[in-house]
Amino acid sequence: MSNYVKMTAGYSNTDFTRDYKISGVSSGELPYVKSRILAINASLAGGTDGGLGDFLLADDYDASDPEFIIGKFTGITAAQIVSEETTEINLNV
Repeated sequence: MSNYVKMTAGYSNTDFTRDYKISGVSSGELPYVKSRILAINASLAGGTDGGLGDFLLADDYDASDPEFIIGKFTGITAAQIVSEETTEINLNV
């Protein structure tokens, strides 16, 4: 069984979003996905994100007005855990 996490990133003052997929997530890590996402969002809101909000920028990023920055990463707005099972079909028998 393979697992992946799909997350949607939200940005300031825009409706732009971006999806990220993290593949190969072990079954043992799945119970911690929500708390880790909430921790990332809290660090972004609290200003302790270590620059992550300034690194993951929207395509329409514009900081020409420091009071109204467009496209700065503000948090993960949606997430899904997807588990897939693959069954190989032996066609040589």
